[in-house]
Amino acid sequence: MTKDCGESIGYVIFDCVCLMIGAASLREAITVEEAEAIAEAAKPVLSKLEQYIVVISSETSTKTEVATAVFNIISTIYSGGCIGEVISAWLEALSLGDAILYGATALGTIIAAVCTDGAATIGLIIVELATTGWLIEDSIKCSKACEF
Repeated sequence: MTKDCGESIGYVIFDCVCLMIGAASLREAITVEEAEAIAEAAKPVLSKLEQYIVVISSETSTKTEVATAVFNIISTIYSGGCIGEVISAWLEALSLGDAILYGATALGTIIAAVCTDGAATIGLIIVELATTGWLIEDSIKCSKACEF
């Protein structure tokens, strides 16, 4: 995996966590180094994320398909046993105030969503997608950088 690919995957994962917990305003907080750290934390499952990133970046995907792909990225990270490391790296990208504000919410929301198969969460993500063009942009960049 190239440096650009890893960095791009980190941005997509950061975006997905933001969408899961309704923290779209945090998107501007992430740096390249933090994106790379998030990708490194998710390294055990990176190969499984490609299919979801392709769906998110596709012009023909519906909002429901994109929202389901976002949920599946988080679900794959959770089931792959690296959710703690990803959330920790995600929190490192935030200011202390934002980390305190969103820390417990992030882990609680993600665990609740994964444990209930995400039906309600997917609906909430669809609502959030209306304000988050950066997820699509980051996914397109990722598909190019990783040659998906």
